[in-house]
Amino acid sequence: MPTTLPRVNVPFEPPTYEVLRRFSKAQHTSLSQVVSKLVKYAIEMTEDLALVQLAEERLGTFKRDDALSTAQLLQWNKGRRGKRK
Repeated sequence: MPTTLPRVNVPFEPPTYEVLRRFSKAQHTSLSQVVSKLVKYAIEMTEDLALVQLAEERLGTFKRDDALSTAQLLQWNKGRRGKRK
């Protein structure tokens, strides 16, 4: 079925191509769908890694003494709901 999506032509080493072909056959799908799914997965993993790095940076600046208790947070949230009405 024709598509209007942008395309990329990517050359693969023969062993890599063979792995992709086997994935395609095992999943009963096209090579392009396999490659597309793998690229999406790689992008998601890269984004997750960036978020982990950001979280680690923030954790380095966290001060437990400045943190709210659960009760304080619930009270603060309750006050916010009342202001929105």
